[in-house]
Amino acid sequence: MNKVQRLLLQVIGAALFGRDLPAVDARYIEPLLKEGKAQAVYSLLFNALDKQIKNELSAEKYDQYSEMNLMHAIACTRNFDEHGELHELMTGGQIPYVVIKGLASARYYPEPSLRNMGDVDFLVDPSDMSRAGNVLEQAGFAVDHGDEDDGIHVAYTRPPMSIWEMHRSVNGVPSGEVGKAIQAELDRTIETAEETTCEGILCRMPDRFHHGLIMLLHTASHMTSEGVGLRHLCDWSVFASSLSDAEFRGLFEKKLKNFGLWKFAQALTLLGVNYFGAPKRVWAIEALERRLITAEQLESLMNDILSGGNFGTKDMNRYREIKYISDRGEYTVSSDGIIKQGFKTMNKKVCADFRTIEKHKFLMPIGYIAEGGKYIGLLLSGKRKASGTRQMLREAAQRKKVYNSLHLFEK
Repeated sequence: MNKVQRLLLQVIGAALFGRDLPAVDARYIEPLLKEGKAQAVYSLLFNALDKQIKNELSAEKYDQYSEMNLMHAIACTRNFDEHGELHELMTGGQIPYVVIKGLASARYYPEPSLRNMGDVDFLVDPSDMSRAGNVLEQAGFAVDHGDEDDGIHVAYTRPPMSIWEMHRSVNGVPSGEVGKAIQAELDRTIETAEETTCEGILCRMPDRFHHGLIMLLHTASHMTSEGVGLRHLCDWSVFASSLSDAEFRGLFEKKLKNFGLWKFAQALTLLGVNYFGAPKRVWAIEALERRLITAEQLESLMNDILSGGNFGTKDMNRYREIKYISDRGEYTVSSDGIIKQGFKTMNKKVCADFRTIEKHKFLMPIGYIAEGGKYIGLLLSGKRKASGTRQMLREAAQRKKVYNSLHLFEK
């Protein structure tokens, strides 16, 4: 963790939990703003440091970064309004729904408008997907992608900038018995949703239990693949801090232990406590006291979050590393070594790309040659850049070690 990243964590702590705002030397201002953007916390950072930025940078540079913040604010305002439109469309069409992720997380922030917003994500029952799609199309939307039967969402777009993702399921549910138990709980998300307001916008949002479960699944799925930024950790930290020890235990402890997510919830909460200055929570601290989680593990986890950035924007190599960490289409971390896991993933990719080889496994070597040819073609065309394989394997092994220590989805 470098100086800029430490400063960023302190600023987030000040913005979210009232910690003292650090004095930032002029030479760190621009690197800090760049890091904040990569971690998807730009608005939170800029508004906390607005006066310091104005004092330390030239008027021209300040205007440049201020304009970027204004663009975030406009996008956030539009996103809030579109959630209100979503509510009107779905209730008008008598389609039960619930908002997930963005606005559902923003409601727990001290200032919801400072939570960087992207798409409008909402969940409907699979049986209502067709009706809801018709309602969206009548409102000017068109399908962009994801309308395959086996996908978990369909993305709709509308000019100039609207992107709505209609989910039939939640991302991150693993296979096996634990996955079935989690899905059975998620199937209740719509029926237990609460109609509430955030910044004056009326919407149906998940109750606290289902919101927390969805956040854990979403964070775990992206963290163990391309990566997550600090925005995900901020979302969890403000949410966990909104519940007392007794409330959190009563809602989550038994079920998360059955789902193999209790230790993950403890680790994320401890990151917020240690690095943001979030309120201490006994149910999380006891994991440190009992040595179920160590300070070294927390540091490794935080470094992993910082090094990847939001959805891996800081290190595109992370997409290559996924094949050595987990099985394609799975949300659990494989216990196999990185080389064995790499071969397993490659075999699945070959079978997915060449259906004939899936039926006749003796043709697998031909599939490997074909995949190699495709990769060389991408390199020659400039669509993919060569990167150090040795370093990538080292990083994949380190990430795998960090994730395995969390025992995700192990009862």
